[in-house]
Amino acid sequence: IEPKLLWEWVPYDAKSLPKEYQENYFNKIDECKPVKNGNEIMITASTGGVAIIDKVSKDVVFYSFVANAHSIEELPNNRIAVAGSNKEDGNCVAIFDKEISGEKPTYKSKLFAGHGLFWDKNRQLLYALGGKELIAYELLDWNSEFPKIKIQKQWNLPDIGGHDLVNYNSDKLLITTNNNVWLFNKASKTFKIFKPLEGEKNIKGVGINNKSIAYVQAEESWWSHNIYITNPVSKISIPDMNLYKVRWWKFD
Repeated sequence: IEPKLLWEWVPYDAKSLPKEYQENYFNKIDECKPVKNGNEIMITASTGGVAIIDKVSKDVVFYSFVANAHSIEELPNNRIAVAGSNKEDGNCVAIFDKEISGEKPTYKSKLFAGHGLFWDKNRQLLYALGGKELIAYELLDWNSEFPKIKIQKQWNLPDIGGHDLVNYNSDKLLITTNNNVWLFNKASKTFKIFKPLEGEKNIKGVGINNKSIAYVQAEESWWSHNIYITNPVSKISIPDMNLYKVRWWKFD
C-alpha cells in the first residue's frame, strides 16, 4: 500500500509551546491518540513531552513534561493521566489538570516501566500497563483540588515487557509484550493469547478497526519503517520515519 500524507505535526507548529519544549521534548514521539472526534490529538514522547494538539490550528491546548512519557489518557473533570517509563522521575502514572499547562502533576503513583493507559468509563477504572503488570486504578477525591488514584487490583503479566494497551471491546483489553499479544478479560480477570497475532514478538503498537488489525513490530532496535495490516494482508512502508505505535483514525 502506498502511504498518503493527510496531516502532520512538528513542535514548531505549536505557537504556544515554549521554545524549550519545541527544541528538546518532542524528539521521539511514542503515543498518538485522536480524541474529541479527531479534533484533538493527544501525544507523548520518550524525550518527556506531553501535549494535546488542536488538529486545525496545530497549536497545543495542553502541554507538560513526564520523564520518558509513553502513554496518555483523558479522565473525567478535564483531567489527564500520563504513563512514564524507565527513568528517574518516570516509572509512574501522573495526573494533570488539562487547564493548567507546564505544571507538575497534581498526583503521581509509582508504576515500573509505564507504557499504556485506558480509561474504562463503564467500570470507572483506569487501566495502566507496566513492564511486568497490569493495574486497575480507581479515582479518589475527584471533585476536589487534590485528586488521587488508588490501586483497586493488579495482575502479573503472562510475559515481561508490556508495550501497548488498547481497548478491544467492552469486556477485553488488548496487550502486547516482548513475546506475544494477549487479551485480558476484565470480568474473569484472565489473560489469553490473541490468536490473530499469536507468537508475534516485540509488537510496539497495535490498533483494531472492525476486522482489521494494524501493528508495528520492532525491526530496527525499538522501531520499524513498516506498518502491517491483517485484513487484507498488506504492508505500508515509510522509509524516512521511525514508527512505534499505530492508531486507526477516521480522518475528515
